[in-house]
Amino acid sequence: MRTESQIGRYTWIILIALAGAVVVALAYPRLQASIRFLPVERAIDRYYATNEIPSDRLLVLIRFAEEALQKNDHYRFHDGLSILHLLRTVDINTPPAELRGAYVTAMTEAQESLKGAPSQPEVWLRLARLRWILHEETEDVIAAWKMSVYTGRGTATLFAQRVDLGLAYRAYLDEEAVAMLRDQMLLAWRLKPGALIQVIASRDRDLTLTGPLIGNNDPQALKEIEDWIARIR
Repeated sequence: MRTESQIGRYTWIILIALAGAVVVALAYPRLQASIRFLPVERAIDRYYATNEIPSDRLLVLIRFAEEALQKNDHYRFHDGLSILHLLRTVDINTPPAELRGAYVTAMTEAQESLKGAPSQPEVWLRLARLRWILHEETEDVIAAWKMSVYTGRGTATLFAQRVDLGLAYRAYLDEEAVAMLRDQMLLAWRLKPGALIQVIASRDRDLTLTGPLIGNNDPQALKEIEDWIARIR
């Protein structure tokens, strides 16, 4: 006959096994979602590396991302879906009638991603640009732009885009936002001067905005920017 201690030991073994089964059952949908999302991650990474849009697979990749979200409502999957819909807006194979819907979905998915993980400067900036494109309220565009700076002031890859959008909305920026724009311009000048010059040449070639922004803070930087702009005129 089994002793009381043996019965107790078996009971614990059964309970541990059951607990393990519950953990596996709960984790399985997340594992399935991650596997389903893998082709999306690879396609997006490849796009950033080559700048080539996976036109022939975009709709399939969107379906994969949606299926991943059905299994696990994770912020990364919303972000990936946002990027895919944004790629649709620049894909020549997207019917013109579907462009606005793609922009709106890209914006909505960016918002959903930020709900799950607010500290994403790139996503905040994407949201700001999408709101700009869709002619959303000016204060909403600027609010998202500010959040991009708040959550990643030193993210060098975003400097030029922030300056571009900041210059476009210069007339509507409050004192805090103006200070942020000045800071991003000076950081860009130190770390990404070529990208900054491209933005200024396109957005503010006569330096009517750039001059007052940085002239008093860094006159030498302004002089160098003026020289660069003069050479490309």
